[in-house]
Amino acid sequence: MAPKKHGFGNRKRKSQRSGTNGVKKGKYAKSTNQLSTGKPEQSVIEKEDYPSQSEDSSSEEEVNPYQELVSSLKQTSDSDKREDESDIDDLEDSNDDVDNDSEDEDSMEGSDDDVDEEDGKENLKTSDKLDDAEHAVSENESDNSDTSDKLELEDSEEEIDESETEQDDEDLDAQNLDPFLQHFEKEISEEDVTKLGQSQWTKSEMKIAHLGKCTVRTIKGQPQKPDNSSDLKKMHVKQSLCNEVNTTNIKHCSDKGDLSPLQLMVFKILNQYQDLYYPCRTRETGEHLRLVYCLHALNHVLKNRKRVISHNTKMKVPGNEDKDYRDQGLARPKVLIVIPFREAALRIVDVMISLLKSDEKSMVSNKKRFYTEYKLDNTDQRRGVKPEDYESIFTGNTDDHFRIGLGVAKKTLKLYTNFYASDIILASPLGLRTIIGSEGDKERDYDFLSSIEMLIFDQADILMMQNWDHIIHLMKHFHLQPKESHGTDFSRVRMWTLNGWSKYYRQNIVLSSVSDPQLLSLFNKHCCNYNGKITLHRPETKGSISQVVVQLPQVYHKLSCSSYSQLADDRFNFFIQKILPTHKDPVLAQTLIYVPSYFDFVRLRNYFVREDLSFVYISEYTKDKTLSRSRNQFFHGNAHFMLYTERVHFYRRFKVRGIKHIIFYELPLFPHFYSELCNMLIENRQENSSCTVMYSQYDVQKLTEIVGSDRASHMITSSKHIHMFVTGE
Repeated sequence: MAPKKHGFGNRKRKSQRSGTNGVKKGKYAKSTNQLSTGKPEQSVIEKEDYPSQSEDSSSEEEVNPYQELVSSLKQTSDSDKREDESDIDDLEDSNDDVDNDSEDEDSMEGSDDDVDEEDGKENLKTSDKLDDAEHAVSENESDNSDTSDKLELEDSEEEIDESETEQDDEDLDAQNLDPFLQHFEKEISEEDVTKLGQSQWTKSEMKIAHLGKCTVRTIKGQPQKPDNSSDLKKMHVKQSLCNEVNTTNIKHCSDKGDLSPLQLMVFKILNQYQDLYYPCRTRETGEHLRLVYCLHALNHVLKNRKRVISHNTKMKVPGNEDKDYRDQGLARPKVLIVIPFREAALRIVDVMISLLKSDEKSMVSNKKRFYTEYKLDNTDQRRGVKPEDYESIFTGNTDDHFRIGLGVAKKTLKLYTNFYASDIILASPLGLRTIIGSEGDKERDYDFLSSIEMLIFDQADILMMQNWDHIIHLMKHFHLQPKESHGTDFSRVRMWTLNGWSKYYRQNIVLSSVSDPQLLSLFNKHCCNYNGKITLHRPETKGSISQVVVQLPQVYHKLSCSSYSQLADDRFNFFIQKILPTHKDPVLAQTLIYVPSYFDFVRLRNYFVREDLSFVYISEYTKDKTLSRSRNQFFHGNAHFMLYTERVHFYRRFKVRGIKHIIFYELPLFPHFYSELCNMLIENRQENSSCTVMYSQYDVQKLTEIVGSDRASHMITSSKHIHMFVTGE
């Protein structure tokens, strides 16, 4: 059996027919940089090399950069053309097995260079334990060779069966009903591209059943509400997945087999390929939403895979050799799911295995290795009673440095596939950053992000407690010009991909338990799906202030700020001029200052050192020995102030003793942190305890979650700058 090649479909045959691999001249892209096929360090492309899509082309005859890539690879392609084309394994090319491809494994795995991290976990000690072959499949690492061979054989048989028995794609095209075809087969106009590039959205408000109020943005007419259908088959979900939804829902989500109204409504939105910002995720609905996006991702991948296989079969029919099929991207990975911990990856894989299981012949490669590496080890050292949300978040393996590729077939799931042979990638921000690297790194790779069609951020609020810069860095590397071809057949690449418009087709899904300006900025700035996007509103609330049980006066100070970029400086100046002088009084000793941002924490710490103030500090990077000493000094009154960061509270959830006064330098991201910290004063029972809070007009959502919807509206619009509340008995 001949070794398998990279990429989907019949690459050799199509390349041999066309001298330019099927790429026509025209205004497909504005960049004229030639892609290199050499080593990565010889072909790093700067961001400045990519002009905006809004720039005008100087000529209709302008050379397409992908044509130049094809020309530069022509010599290599000619050697491939001379290979025997009568190989019966043409259909098996779509599986992209790379068991014998060690070259690509090295290119993907050698970029674990040192990265300057500020991750929510105190250090990156887990990176030393990271298996360098984590996203590469190997015959020696399979559970056993017999299973691997059986898996390949089943894949081959399945492809032939699918191409012969399933409904022809031309029929679906004629019906024009499948959202997958409607979204990815549509060619958007340059006028639409201009609107998307300039964020010229038509904004409207609507109420969706079971979800509540939302804001819908679109570049076309009035948005359509999801239909009332509850039949997944009518929504063009693959039959093999429909058969297993109820069983999976019972196993992973609830006692009832049918999808809940919430699950159905969210799936309808996702199935229409609209972007979704969902800031209402809870511990109860988390698993329900996970099943929904796993179902949507698998449905997308299987449809895409079946379409390519069907076209491969048609190309073998005499007379169809010259037919132009545009059904692929520049790389195979289509879905990227970004999650914070290995435990989340474990649950996602479990759901996918359950959804793909249709009979006893279903297979999962490298399953034993996966459960060994992703299940919880017995080294959990957490002590003491922790809040319920803490136990929920930190259940299982909380390693935040991982990435794994998944190859999907109708009845099989391959784990640890090479990224360029994967359909779905599960990764943490840190795991992706060590591969993507930074500008100037010798070994870095981001070509696998060039054709991502579905991006999912699950538990985005927890991702914010890690290093948010990794997320911003990731967003800048989507759909860039590849450095290498990775076996791509350019005659099969979609035209809108060659035009450089892939980001306008990518579906983006952000799931979070809170709403935050950084998340909204990410969604508004980097998510520009031409099919529109939906932003859900959080429901009205009485605020976490109602959960404060101690008798405590709470004074809110509104600070004036001209722009969001000046907010950090204005807050610091307001604090040292208005708040700090009052709290230097010995009567207000043992004051805890809660600081959400690590940058603000460093700024305050340096100021306290310069002013020689009596203080201790606890941050996510404080060593355990220093941490214990600081807590002891503060409890016995040997330190006037304690600087306390939000991330150390998130990861450690200390019960700080000795607090008499609290200053919230900024409102916390998680509203229940407010009541948790205020209730720490319950052991003091002193009448002179106080709570001081600083907020601005840019903290509307956070303020709403703490004091309630009605109070927040009044506090933001009021001409008064000081408001006080008293809680307790």
